[in-house]
Parts: sequence; C-alpha cells; structure tokens
Amino acid sequence: MPRKSLTIVAAVLLALPLLTGLAPSQAALAQDATPLAMTPDTSISGSIDVGMVANPQMVALQDLVNAGEFNKVYPNIKVNLTVLPENEIRQTITQDVTTQAGKFDAVTVGPFEVPMWAKQGWLKEVGKDVASDPNYDLKDIFPSMTAGLTYQDGLYALPFYGESAMTYYRKDLFDAAGIQMPERPTWDQIQEYAAKLTGNGVYGICLRGLPGWGEQLAPLTTVINAFGGSWYNMNWQAQLDSPESSAAIKFYIELLQKYGPPGSEQNGFTENETLFIQGKCAMWYDATSAADFMASSKTNPNYASKMGYAYGPSKVLKTGNWLWSWNFAMEANTDAPEATLAFMKWATSPNFDSLVVAHDGGWGRAPTGARMSTYKNEDYLKTASPFADIVLNSIEEANPDKPTAQPVPYTGGQFVRIPEFQQLGNDVSKEFAAAIVGQETIDQAIKKANDLANQTAVEGGYQT
Repeated sequence: MPRKSLTIVAAVLLALPLLTGLAPSQAALAQDATPLAMTPDTSISGSIDVGMVANPQMVALQDLVNAGEFNKVYPNIKVNLTVLPENEIRQTITQDVTTQAGKFDAVTVGPFEVPMWAKQGWLKEVGKDVASDPNYDLKDIFPSMTAGLTYQDGLYALPFYGESAMTYYRKDLFDAAGIQMPERPTWDQIQEYAAKLTGNGVYGICLRGLPGWGEQLAPLTTVINAFGGSWYNMNWQAQLDSPESSAAIKFYIELLQKYGPPGSEQNGFTENETLFIQGKCAMWYDATSAADFMASSKTNPNYASKMGYAYGPSKVLKTGNWLWSWNFAMEANTDAPEATLAFMKWATSPNFDSLVVAHDGGWGRAPTGARMSTYKNEDYLKTASPFADIVLNSIEEANPDKPTAQPVPYTGGQFVRIPEFQQLGNDVSKEFAAAIVGQETIDQAIKKANDLANQTAVEGGYQT
C-alpha cells in the first residue's frame, strides 16, 4: 500500500551513544533508560509514518527520534514523523482514520476517539500484546487512562501522557497583591483575583479562546460542568442556553474580555503556555500536563521558582471533570504492524520519561500522568512535589462517566462522546470566539450554539 509522509520526516539513523556529553548523574540515569531492550532488536524492520500533536512532550519524542535513540533499540525501522498543531493534526488524523486512507501507521488520539473508532474497526487492538510483555508493565498505567481506550475489553491505544486540570499562578504576584490562593479555589475567587492582578503588562488570567472542540471548548466545557450545566439533558435537548450553562459561558467569555490578554480568541494551550513563561499571565487554568514544563528551570527559566499550583476551580461541582490522555493508536490497515507496535511500546514504555530527562537535563518535557511508577520516582518528586498530589487527586476525582450535576445521556468530561461532536464543537467554539472579540453579543452566541447543538441531536437521531 503506498504511503505518504506529510511534513516532517525523521529518517532515523544510528546516532552517537546516549552517554556522550552527559553529566555523571545524567549518564547513570540514561544507562538505565533504554526502553524495553538492552541490546538492539534487529528482527523487526520496515518504514512507518506517525502523526503527532505538537505539544512539548511530543516534540521531545521527536527530538529523541531525530537523535537516533529509537534506532538504538530498533535499528532496522525507519520512522517518518508528522508533527502539527492540535487543530491541524486532529483534522488530518480524523480524515486519515475515518477514510482509511493509509497515510499513517500510528497516530496520537484521545479517549474521545478511541472507543468510537475501535467500534468501527478502524484501529488495531494492542492490549493483548503489551499485557504479555513483562517489560512493558501494563498494570503500571492508571486504570482511569486505559478505561477510556477500551472497547469490548480490548485496548486500542497506549497512553503517552495523561492529564486532568489545575490552576497555575505566580506566587510573587499574589504576595505583592496581598492575596493567598487557596488549595481549592472557586471560580468566584478566581474572578476576584484576576481583577486585582491585571495591570502593569500582566493579565489576570489566561484561558483558551482558540476555536476548536479540543482547544477552547475543553476548558470551557469543564466550566459549564462546574457551574451545574451541560450540553444536553436526558432527552438530548440542548442545554447551552439553560441558566447554569449560559451563566458559565458568560462568565468564561467576560473573564477573558476583562482580564485576559488581547487576542485571546487566537490562544490555545501552546500560546497560553508561552504567554505564562513570558510573564504575561498571573493565572492560567489548563491541563495538569503543563506542570512539569512550568516547574522546570530549563523550560521556564524566569518563573519556575515563583510558580504556584492549585486545584481546578469549583462552583456547583467540586471539579469540571477534565480527564484526558494523548495516546498512540495503530491504524487497522497498516502494512507494518510489527514495526508500528515496536514504536508505540518504545514511546510509552516505563523508562521513556527517563530517556527524555537524560536528553533534556530536566523533567520539563517528560510525559507524565499515565504511569503510577512516575509518582514513586524520587528524582521526579524533587521537582514535582509542589503539584504531584494535585495531579494525582485531580485524575482520581475526575469522572467522565458522570460529568455533570444532573444526569446526561453522554459521557466525557471536557467533550461529548458522539461522532458529531467534532464538527459541533468546532462550530460552537467559533461562535464563542466571535463573542470574545465583540463581533456578536454573548447572548447571540449562546443562542446560535444552542441551535447548533439541537440541530446536531436531531440530525444524528439522538433527539426525536
């Protein structure tokens, strides 16, 4: 079957030994960090194409592949990587998988897609193989992560990193303003703090405004949940214009309009992370996976020592039920299943995070939140102790099977797990982005969004 690699091609060659140029402590760490095999495995060969989201952890993986680390273990496998921003790679991967076009062998996906795509036969089951491999240690992965990747008792993706949501803040700015962030803030408190902290080139809060069901709507849906709202009721009638949901949407948009940076409608996860490390944000509510990046002096040189961490804000609910993971899945029509699985196991193996640390000299881009052993690693806890418990508890407290205050017919914390939600979420988020910049009123955006949600439910056969 012909294959095309799309943009970034990493023709992986044998590279210099890992220990070259490392400090003694890093060398010792790296020596123990060869995932899955201590000697090269020459029994598997082939060329594979991998599509990945351009988050810091994935870029770290890309750097390791380019540096030849994968070929130290599998010298006869060539890896071609396509690494794109989240919205772009989602569209590219969705089109490839749903049409079975065969551009990729392995793709990064989340718990939104995996059960639905597995049901359609578009992904290969990989759980049986990794469960039989003692070096992989499948039982070390948080059950909450594998649960979202399971269909009819089969595991169809392997977690690379996992996350819930938390609040990041600048302790020095809080101290200067005479404010103390509670461990579990409310959204009302966050609004109060944002008002006090905005000024002198610093914005009170950064939030995602960039359109996209996995960008703006990820945090916004958790705010809707926290306020006691939902996307639908049990009869699949849209609820975005309900008192609870509309209050949450207005709150979120007005928070950005009053206390967020200009151009918030163009800011997603990566843009807000950059703004924070540039000193532009006093607070940021987003994924727990950013904690390692924020805590590392390598990746956040100016403010790592000034970082504070708190739980995601509450309102009616204690949590907005954010639970996500980026995972590697194998497309069902791959012509190189052995080579693809070898790459997936290497990238999600127990020691991969140590390989990143040895390469980067810090934990900033290491994939965390998926394996229990990470949180028993004394070296990791030297950096992560200020936020490790928050991350673990947030992952444990999230309940995507019951994401809302009132019963709903869907599952998903920061999404609605129906195939139509990708298009619905993208369309709705564009309306909210238009409201952020004042192209329409918030009430107009909510009405349009609610109409879109009802239309989707009717056309999808959910609402009768």
